[in-house]
Amino acid sequence: MRVVFFVQGEKVPAARARGFSVARELERHNIRCELRVPYPSVYGDTRLPSPWKRLRPLYVPGSVVSRLGQLGDLHDDDILVFQRPMLELPTVFLERRLARGHKTVFDFDDAIFEGRFGGGKLRALVSLVDHVIAGNAYLARATGAPDKTTVIPTAVDTTRYQCLAPRPVRGRDVVVGWTGICTNYPHLVTALPGIARALERTGARLLLISDAPPPRELMALSPEYRPWRAETETEDLGAIDIGLMPLPDEPYERGKCAWKLIQYMALGRPGVASPVGASAEVVTDGVDGFLPTDARSWEDALVNLIDDPDLRGSMGLRAHARVDGAYSLKAVVPRYLKVFQQVAHP
Repeated sequence: MRVVFFVQGEKVPAARARGFSVARELERHNIRCELRVPYPSVYGDTRLPSPWKRLRPLYVPGSVVSRLGQLGDLHDDDILVFQRPMLELPTVFLERRLARGHKTVFDFDDAIFEGRFGGGKLRALVSLVDHVIAGNAYLARATGAPDKTTVIPTAVDTTRYQCLAPRPVRGRDVVVGWTGICTNYPHLVTALPGIARALERTGARLLLISDAPPPRELMALSPEYRPWRAETETEDLGAIDIGLMPLPDEPYERGKCAWKLIQYMALGRPGVASPVGASAEVVTDGVDGFLPTDARSWEDALVNLIDDPDLRGSMGLRAHARVDGAYSLKAVVPRYLKVFQQVAHP
């Protein structure tokens, strides 16, 4: 069996978490894997520095050309995994072409069915493929095909994300942190009043790890900004004592798979997250993190954690155990293997 992953780009978070990492783990189970990555990505990402990155929409046609060059050298017994849509266009013509004569799986981890063309595109993809893998139950329900859909959460490699010792610090020595792509800064802003009051009361510091500096609203908190780099990702996240994942309770955000929250918890750091999407499944409120619902509860949760290193330590240990048991590669890869066996031998 050879599994060919068509991922969206080298630096696309979903591709790293649900493509590259999963393929590496599958190979440890003697499954041959190949990743086909468009350059530039389907979003037009390039390695150009700012301000040239602003021109990335102009590179999107290049991703179409790159994709077209990846359609050959496929065998009849290959299993093709479309890790999210192959193109960010209102068409599935590439998936339709590849589905003829091949076993296919569609994997997605966001509410791609929201938006003008999203619903029709999802329905078309579900009808084309042999099986669907959804990142959480909310997404699985949206497929409308329970008999051919399996929920597999986004997972971390716990050989890389190891449980760190808690830091016995309080107040200004505590680091409250957030990571994500810059387009998701507005999510953090939704909890800004509670976060700001907690930092003001305790003196704790805010660390933001992203691909671009924060907007003006967040600069008011005097955060430390670190550019995201794959080479130092776990080291940078390890500088955080408490991880943040606010989300508005909106249709698109309900499809989120809590990736950053899982990263924090894998490192033994308690997460404070909105009870939206998969976050409410990952965190048990008051046990391995907190799920505040308003500004006051965000403030209280953060102040309690900032002021109590023992609480951070005990919650962090339970957070790591939770991820190791349910959201690690070793926990989820057997589910991928089962899906691929079903697809290969229906």
